[in-house]
Amino acid sequence: MRKQLLKKIIGSYGWVVLWLMAVPNVMAITYPLADTCQHPDPPVITGSAKFICRNESVVLTATGCTGTVIWSNGDTGNTITIKPQQTTKYTAICRAKPGCISCFADVWKVTVNTPAAPTVTASSKLICPNESVTLTASNCKGTVRWINQDGSEQDTGAVWKGNLLETTTFRATCEQNNCTSNPSIPVSVQVAIPNAPVITADKQEVCAGQVVQLRASGCVGIVRWMDGVEGPFRTVNPSTTINYKALCQVGSCRSDSSQAVSVTVQSIEQKLNLLTTLTNKCPFQTADLSKAITAGNVSGLRYEFKTGPSIAALAVQSPGAVVAGTYYIFGRNTDGCYTEPTAITVSITPCQNAIPPCLSNPAAVAIQLDSLDWTKGVVQLKAQLSGSATSPIWQNEGGGLFTNTGLSARYLLSESDRQRGTTTFTLSVADPDGTGPCTSASVQQTVKAPSREIVGLSKKVGEPVWVVNGKDRLVELTYQLVVANMGQNELKQIQVVDNLDVAFTSLGAKIQSINVQADNGLIVNAAYTGRGADTTLISNGSLPVGGHARVLLTVRLDVSQASTLTFSNIASIQAVDSNGGLCRDRSTNGVEADPDQNGNPADNDEPTVVVLHSLQSEETETVFIPEGFSPNGDGINDRFVIQRVPAGVTVQLDIYNRWGNLVYQNLNYANDWDGTANQGIKTTDAKQGLPDGTYYYQIRLSDGREFVRFLTLAR
Repeated sequence: MRKQLLKKIIGSYGWVVLWLMAVPNVMAITYPLADTCQHPDPPVITGSAKFICRNESVVLTATGCTGTVIWSNGDTGNTITIKPQQTTKYTAICRAKPGCISCFADVWKVTVNTPAAPTVTASSKLICPNESVTLTASNCKGTVRWINQDGSEQDTGAVWKGNLLETTTFRATCEQNNCTSNPSIPVSVQVAIPNAPVITADKQEVCAGQVVQLRASGCVGIVRWMDGVEGPFRTVNPSTTINYKALCQVGSCRSDSSQAVSVTVQSIEQKLNLLTTLTNKCPFQTADLSKAITAGNVSGLRYEFKTGPSIAALAVQSPGAVVAGTYYIFGRNTDGCYTEPTAITVSITPCQNAIPPCLSNPAAVAIQLDSLDWTKGVVQLKAQLSGSATSPIWQNEGGGLFTNTGLSARYLLSESDRQRGTTTFTLSVADPDGTGPCTSASVQQTVKAPSREIVGLSKKVGEPVWVVNGKDRLVELTYQLVVANMGQNELKQIQVVDNLDVAFTSLGAKIQSINVQADNGLIVNAAYTGRGADTTLISNGSLPVGGHARVLLTVRLDVSQASTLTFSNIASIQAVDSNGGLCRDRSTNGVEADPDQNGNPADNDEPTVVVLHSLQSEETETVFIPEGFSPNGDGINDRFVIQRVPAGVTVQLDIYNRWGNLVYQNLNYANDWDGTANQGIKTTDAKQGLPDGTYYYQIRLSDGREFVRFLTLAR
């Protein structure tokens, strides 16, 4: 048997021997050990089954060992009964005496055919009474069975569609290979009319033309304002006292109108002392409106020239060269408040050898970008005319559509505009006198697609930690969430939501306590419980371009009554970009929000899953030994840490590879093993570390207790 094993090792790993002989920077360091061990042959494993459903039992038997059989799950004895929750490989060793062990036995693989729970999504999370909703169950290659709220099964099929009269929670199972999955994470569809948003204004008394910031909060859908504008944030500059209202729309369901917020527009109780009539001076055929301002007016006023008696009227293009007509002058103080307008009448006297207005005041044009929504494909522009320019003409060669022109233009992007990422506008005015001395004017402006603001969220769970609370044995799970700003501008009003009811309570686990810590820049919601309405983990915060911020969420659970020991958790995030728009993401498992590096974290949303293989036994409740660690330098699980060792008790740690060779030993272990060898054959580069794989450990405590088991080293 030993010769056969030796041939097998040489046949499979002969290249390792050749490499060790050929590479000059590898040297054999032999530690002198007094070894009187006659390594026993590995046991032979047989089992009652290789394919089962979850929660079914399998009996494994190891023969050929005259010593103690130690299984990879930590059990000892020739026969064990297991109930794996997922596909698991089992091996064992034969221990003749402490430190004298066999090679690993051939693996017995138990395949758990129970499929993963399907992922259920709803076409809408909030609908009106008797409105239709569609539920889709994905990630199931078998038969999807929908579960009623009372636990009974109802329809089958990947899609459920119907009308709801009351709030309903949906779950589904997947049946495949005669095995049924756990129920899916519950998805609740709320049947109710959305709540009306709450409107607030940063100022409720302003002067005409001053800017007011409006905000609508409390809407989970789309905010629609009374004038048709959409979005939770607005900037307005009212010219008269006005009331602002909005409603909330979710799908086709609309809330009642919000309570009105009134913004009062005040004016200066003052009349300007101006000349009310003006005329030209030959040879010019224009007049200068600034000549109407006399020395008797209050200092500190700024003057604005309008074509009408309202501050909303168009500004005079060239106040220094106007033709005959009536114009209006407003005064404005340092607070931004306007005076009452004063009308100025301009008359033009004909002149001999007169200079045409278009020559003394030539036409000039400019383009102002009013608003841009590249997602909806809408560009709004304003024409700025001066001099003798009139009747603007808009052009664009991108193939889009102008829905209105004039001083204000609205343009719908074409597909070629979108693909190119830019579109160019031309604004022109005609030659006012044909063959005369005056000329036309034109200008071009290119509008680019705005940089996309991106927020990403990743989530990783650490090793479960079992704790004792009186007679109860609880488990602590620590989640690390990392928020990433992957866009081109600062993100504000960051909110992170994590629903622990969905992750744990719905599966029978009881949440005993939670603890939240967050990096600077993120504000933890003091009311967070993860249950009911209090699922907002981070209530506010900001993050600079390229910035990352970490949140640590520790949940202590009682899983003694849970229907499963597999728990799936996913969080969501939203933030406000520099344009007031919302960007969102759902967490993906790991430490990278965009693991496929395609620039779009939104297409990565793998749930973070933790499997608790069993409740801890009485003998281990005061000492926690992890099942593995990952010494890759990321700051998480980089050391093999043994927890809750009683004070004054020392630990001896021995690590063996799969061939029974001692590769690491520490007689007074201090939780500092990083996966490198200090026994047997090793390289000159001690930082290279042992290869990933399964290892056998033997832990002896100075109080007489001993633990033998397997661990996984995975970087």
